[in-house]
Amino acid sequence: MAFRGLTKKGADYLATRLANELAVEFLKVEIGDGAVVSGQNPKNQTSLISYKKDVRILKKEQENNAINLTIQITNDDITQGFYLKEIGIYVNDSTSNGCLYWYCNEDNAQYIPAKTDSVIAFEIDIRMEVTNSDATIINWSGKNTWINKEYLEENYTQNGGYKGTALEIDDRVVAAVGKHDGDFPIANAVVGNVYYSELTKKYYKCKVGGPAPMPNGNFIDMSILENLNKLENLISLKNTGNCNEVFNDCLIGIEHWSGSLLRNKPAQDNTNIGTLITFNVGRKTQIYISSTGVYTRVNQATQDENTWTPWVKLS
Repeated sequence: MAFRGLTKKGADYLATRLANELAVEFLKVEIGDGAVVSGQNPKNQTSLISYKKDVRILKKEQENNAINLTIQITNDDITQGFYLKEIGIYVNDSTSNGCLYWYCNEDNAQYIPAKTDSVIAFEIDIRMEVTNSDATIINWSGKNTWINKEYLEENYTQNGGYKGTALEIDDRVVAAVGKHDGDFPIANAVVGNVYYSELTKKYYKCKVGGPAPMPNGNFIDMSILENLNKLENLISLKNTGNCNEVFNDCLIGIEHWSGSLLRNKPAQDNTNIGTLITFNVGRKTQIYISSTGVYTRVNQATQDENTWTPWVKLS
């Protein structure tokens, strides 16, 4: 049975605040997946039937004795998906957990996936009755709230001293990531293109083309791209056959050979199996390992095959 409205305790609380000309003090908002059973009156609820998590209040807009609260639903801490059937808004009535003031129980529930499936964030506007005094939200700072463009422009770009509209700031973000080729969902993503997800508020670079209703393993989160590139270029396996070969595509190059002789290897080594490690940090340094011993040398130039020092045997 669908229900949206004040609970009996909420109505009593409102009557008391009206009589004393006091503002309504909102305490918290909870969501859950409980269902009201037949014969149960939702107005009698004092808590959620099946609590899942607290959610954040994004903003409030009040006109006389009516208020609109905008709450934000995210799954950043959800490990198991559920259907959003319940919303409970609590007020401060001097008890430890507060009073369930307004309650919602929906028949047609929206599914909230686990954060491992896909990251989501959306808003719900809730309108309810309050007193004429300006309602307050206890202990609310907006910390950890996902801010959309409209809220950013209304509260920060215009009122916070930042120049430009949200669109202009968005243009600067696009300039920072390099390009913006479209938004999810994507009918046919192209490798190398960059796409924006409204759900996650992030940009993604496509590495495998094809249809993409939302970001998945075929995309790289641009916020981690720089670190990912560093990791991908940390170590590279080589097959040059030449110890004098120089390269700058990785920090550490490793070449292992068997059954052949590397050119420009240590003169005293006559084996046909071993490992060459080249370090490309600062001055290039090599370590040559074979059954005859361990050798090392450095390069005296930035990128020159002819400026290696003679091999020195370490052991």
